[in-house]
Formats: sequence, structure tokens, C-alpha cells
Amino acid sequence: MTPLEQKPPNPLDDEALLRDRLSSYLQAQSGRSWTVGPFTRYAVGFSWITYGFTAREEGSSDERGLILRLGPPYGLFAPYSAHPQYAALKALETSRVPVPRVFWWSDDVAILGAPFFISEKMPGVAPVPWSGSFEAGYRQSIGAQFVSAIAALHACDARNSGIAQNDTTVENAALKQIDFWQEAGARWALKSHPMLHWALRWLRRNQPVAPRVSLVHGDYRLGNFLEQDGRITAILDWELVHVGDPHEDIGWAFLPQFAMGSGLICRLIPRDEFIAQYERESGIKVNPASVHFYLVFSLVKLALTHIAAIRCFEEGRFNDMRMPAMGTQLAPVLRQIEKLLQ
Repeated sequence: MTPLEQKPPNPLDDEALLRDRLSSYLQAQSGRSWTVGPFTRYAVGFSWITYGFTAREEGSSDERGLILRLGPPYGLFAPYSAHPQYAALKALETSRVPVPRVFWWSDDVAILGAPFFISEKMPGVAPVPWSGSFEAGYRQSIGAQFVSAIAALHACDARNSGIAQNDTTVENAALKQIDFWQEAGARWALKSHPMLHWALRWLRRNQPVAPRVSLVHGDYRLGNFLEQDGRITAILDWELVHVGDPHEDIGWAFLPQFAMGSGLICRLIPRDEFIAQYERESGIKVNPASVHFYLVFSLVKLALTHIAAIRCFEEGRFNDMRMPAMGTQLAPVLRQIEKLLQ
């Protein structure tokens, strides 16, 4: 390759360049220079790149702890837009949903090499489903907060979220998501999976009417929130946020994969307690048929996510060994779908 044919440097491949670009961006936004500290990359998630860093604005003696999230072109669900996450988090800043404050965003890849947003860094750690068992008092406290957060989200007025509604109604909320995931699956699949075709036909025949159109997190589960000293400090990973049926988040949280054999929702709270508290705090009556529908839908979504991981790895776009590991879980998920549809 001649010098004229060399590709320009990519901030996603060069942290020093990324820091320089970020400093320039912050200066352009604020009109003041910034000193950006070293990056700490968090090896979490399967899609967006997450960096923690400190930054100090010219004239200030205080360092700010910040988070930079980038949606790389090789990510699991690429191509990305940062706007839905930014808009949802901005809309929720004054709500009862614990979320970090967001400051800036852009989908212009010329700035940092990928769509991105910048938020405050919240304290805490993310409990994960495969960690050791939780003490009963911890489970009860965190479980109650876990339900309160999703109930508060679904009680918010989606019309004020800043997220495009795309003509979503209570009648077509389920259909919008079926179409979205079926179209995505057609792009990702390396071969046909008859069980998924059967499940998608079943979903189209059994669409429920939503009790309301709400903001839907899209990946609400253990592992996607931070906790410190027995308090949930922030709900994280909003990349699948959209407007839709609130039962969708319930069906996802109810997946047996997150129970890890405990019999508890996300290893935290019994199903009946979850539903009773959720109904009390959200004002939404949980429909058992809708929960069943969205359990099937969630398993289809999970299967398609595994298929996306397989393709991502096979094409060499994302050399993360968690990708082929996810692929090994496809067959068990397809068997779970079959059992629910029998």
C-alpha cells in the first residue's frame, strides 16, 4: 500500500487520538479548553464501547467523572445512532428513574469515529446474573428498587421523551417490534431456522393490545444497573430504548436465563411480588396473556441476538470470544421457544 492509499487514522483504534479529538470536541461545545485524563475501558456489554475518564474545564479546579459511549461500525447491532439513548436519558433526568445526566451527543462519525454520547459517571457496580447468591435482605431491597425503576419508566409520558414515535399505537406496538426484529434477523442469519419462522408466525397471529404506549428500555435485567451500598444508582445500557408496550420489558426481565435456576425474577424477587408492586406503582394492570406473548417474543429476540453474534464473529467484525460463546446458546433458546409454543 502506497502512502496515498493509507487509511486515515481511526480514533477507535488509537486512544491517544481519541482523547485529542474528545478534547477538541469539548472545547468546541463549551468555548473553553479541557484537560482530559486517561481512559479506563470497561469490558462490559457486547455492542457499544464504554470509556470512563476524568476531565477538567479551563478555569475550574474540579475534575468531572464522565463516561464516553461509542457505537462502533463493527458492533453487534450496528449501524448505531446515539440520539435515542441521549433523548431518553435527557427526558428521564427529572423522573423517578435513576439515570445518569447526559451532556452531549453526536452521530457525526467524523468527530470521534463513531456515534457517541457523554454522560456523568455514576457510582456503583453492576451485579451480574452469574455471580454468587444474594443475601435475602439485599435481594428484597434491590428487588423492590428494580421494580420501582421500571414502573416509573413505564409511567412516564412517552410523548415527551424526544424519541421518534413512528406512529406507534396500542394496537400496533407489538407488530412494530416483530417487524423490526424479523428484518434484522434476515440481515444477520447465515442459514434458516425453522423454529424462528414458526415463532414469528405465532407472534403475528397473537399480537396483544398494549395498555398504553410507554418508553421501553429493551434490555431491562440484572447486570444493566449500578448498585452501591444497597441502592440502585443508575439504570444503564439504553441502546434498545423505544416506545412500545410496557409488557415487553416485563417479558424480557422474566426470561429464565436471568433467573439462573433461582425461581426469582432476575434472581431478586418472586414473580407474584414483582407483578403486585409493578401494578401498584405504575398504574398498569399486567395481562398474563401479554406476558406470555412477550416471553415468546423475548426468546425470539434473544435467539436473533445470538445469530447476530455468530455473524459478527464469522465475518471477523468483532473478535470478542464472547460472540461464539453466545452462539452456543442458540439451540437451547430454540428449544425453550418450542416448549412455550406447544
